[in-house]
Amino acid sequence: MAEYEDLDRKVIQLSKQIVRMCTEAGSGHPSSGLALVHIVTALMYRVMRYAPANPWNYASDRLVLSEGHAVPVIYAAYCDLGGVVGTQNRPSELRFEDALTFRAADSVLDGHPNPAIGFPFFDSATGSLGQGLSTAAGLAAAARLDRLDKRIFCIIGDGEAREGQVWEAVDFIVDHKLTAARPIFNCNGQGQSDYVSPQQSPDVIANKLLAYGMEVRSIDGHNWGEIFEALGAPPADKPVAVVARTVKGWGVSELQKPTYHGKPLKPEQLEAALADLDAKAAELGVAEGEAGRVEKIARPSPLDRPPRAPVSAGSFAEAAAAVGMEKALEDKKLATRRAYGMALNALGADERIVALDGDVKNSTFAEWFAKNHPERYFEGRIAEQNMLSTAVGLAAAGKVPFVSSFAKFLIRACDQLEMAAVTNANVKLPPAASCCPATPSAPSSSPSSWPTPRGSATCGPTARTCLSSTRKTRPSRQAASSTSWTGRTWPSSPAGTWSTSPGRRCPCWRSRPGCRPA
Repeated sequence: MAEYEDLDRKVIQLSKQIVRMCTEAGSGHPSSGLALVHIVTALMYRVMRYAPANPWNYASDRLVLSEGHAVPVIYAAYCDLGGVVGTQNRPSELRFEDALTFRAADSVLDGHPNPAIGFPFFDSATGSLGQGLSTAAGLAAAARLDRLDKRIFCIIGDGEAREGQVWEAVDFIVDHKLTAARPIFNCNGQGQSDYVSPQQSPDVIANKLLAYGMEVRSIDGHNWGEIFEALGAPPADKPVAVVARTVKGWGVSELQKPTYHGKPLKPEQLEAALADLDAKAAELGVAEGEAGRVEKIARPSPLDRPPRAPVSAGSFAEAAAAVGMEKALEDKKLATRRAYGMALNALGADERIVALDGDVKNSTFAEWFAKNHPERYFEGRIAEQNMLSTAVGLAAAGKVPFVSSFAKFLIRACDQLEMAAVTNANVKLPPAASCCPATPSAPSSSPSSWPTPRGSATCGPTARTCLSSTRKTRPSRQAASSTSWTGRTWPSSPAGTWSTSPGRRCPCWRSRPGCRPA
């Protein structure tokens, strides 16, 4: 259509550059980039409100590429737009041909998004799949705190949508009504080694999103009219997701084969690929003429962070008094988690401080912060991976997030912690229950390698804890019959309970006072 002729030319130009970039580098994911070429062109040339020359303007719309391997399409467009890389003190403007430095050793155009090496258009490192939508949620939460009318677009792959963290993020976005977050599911139907499961088909993903409480717009990801209608729509009362059907390797027949994920074309294949794109241009009626500048970007007003005056959190005694803990301070008996809660509440005097907690705020005492600074407290519930990646988004927007949960529960977020470190994100992680408790609950919720505290012992393969107290516990099903503990046999209780009796000895080699059959 004549209405989109300039954009069609731009798509052909960017598609050729994507193929050249990956062939020049000898690596990369050209087929994934081509699947997104229409959506990214629409976003970066027409829909997003941002200034390529000032990616540090925090009033700008943001784009999170959760499927980070598709990054060649972003680089091609950003170089064409004269986007800036480096630092604010030493910025450098890119040219179209700079895209051909993709994956070079001294290039900021890394194989996956990485702001830490000097590509500030991105807010976080991505590529470890499943994490980007959580980061977008954090950026959206920060935008609401700062009262900024900005949108955070996030592109997620259909194969990636198998990751549970994606749905943790959807839950969080709906829970907190983060309408600024705009997930876009790129449904090209192919994974790395096979077609995606029917569970990740466009219709199933759309129905899942509806069930989670989102508004859904299903589109053809190569149809300009549908793309602009979905991406440019005004804010809705509830979060909106776009489900886009796309073609992996769009425009290049060789790259549409299912075995071509993550494979660049060889130099001898390049000419045929470019000929395919010329044929596609002729089909679109744009065979003649060069693609020029087609952007119609609504640039936001420059918004720099105002100077921040130092803020005092007060003394430790004042922090204790604020939550009624003066007596504990006088007695010099204060659990570390209470000390954390006191300090976090006091640090709340600084408006940059935000807190996230995984449904244990009454154990970590983040509840004090939640009570006194409710607008800056985000309940993460039992979704530690999402919670940590959300904190990365908050940090990218200038907040200082504190993420609290039990140390044992945060183990499952090690991948997310690594990506936060790659990003250089300013995230604080004070895990609770990380020391040796007087009465350990179980290896599932407390560290399993603690030294045995006085008065307790962990017995044998069933890891039953014997306590010299009157506590009653129910044994596991594994102990329904006699169980051998370190070479000795002790019959289990037919009543299914265990009690303690002074003077009795535990049937393990530690010989602690304790358990007998009830």
